[in-house]
Amino acid sequence: VAKEPKIGSDNVERLVVKVRIPMVPDHLQRRAGRYLSDVKKFCKTYDLDVAMVMALIHTESYFNPKAKSHAPAFGLMQLVPKSGGREAYKFVFGKDKSPNRYYLYNPINNIQLGTGYLRKMRLNEFKNVKNSQSALYCIISAYNTGPSNVAKAIVGKRDIKAAVDKINTMTPEELYTKLIRDLPYAETRDYIQK
Repeated sequence: VAKEPKIGSDNVERLVVKVRIPMVPDHLQRRAGRYLSDVKKFCKTYDLDVAMVMALIHTESYFNPKAKSHAPAFGLMQLVPKSGGREAYKFVFGKDKSPNRYYLYNPINNIQLGTGYLRKMRLNEFKNVKNSQSALYCIISAYNTGPSNVAKAIVGKRDIKAAVDKINTMTPEELYTKLIRDLPYAETRDYIQK
């Protein structure tokens, strides 16, 4: 603890107190390690790459199971209950239900629905994308912004079928470049690069 008197712009003296807290040097790896076995389990179930899902969780929440965004999205994989959360729940459990934030704050529930949502997009919206690397770019982008915004970046309208047809004429490198240039939100353009 360090204490230091300071004179403010209003000429009033105040005491500034600084506290230094040493952090655990490998805190991110420790947090990630807590969820690795569940990620592996659901990646096996949904035929997903473990490293990709771990990178997605790192980008979404830094492995904080209580993370909440402005969207509002909740948990490790930052699912929005009424959109991605609802679609994932329907895919995983066959029931049309929007999970609440308490359900999504549970790490196992969140990982199951997040990975389920990724698989759902691969099997539905992007099932006809022939190149697996191109499909990966699509589902990662769509996880952040939604499949229709990915379509809009590709063909200028929210027509997923037309977008998939166009994607199949592109190399993965061309698609990646187009997504980084034309996705509607800077957040998503940065997201796919991360």
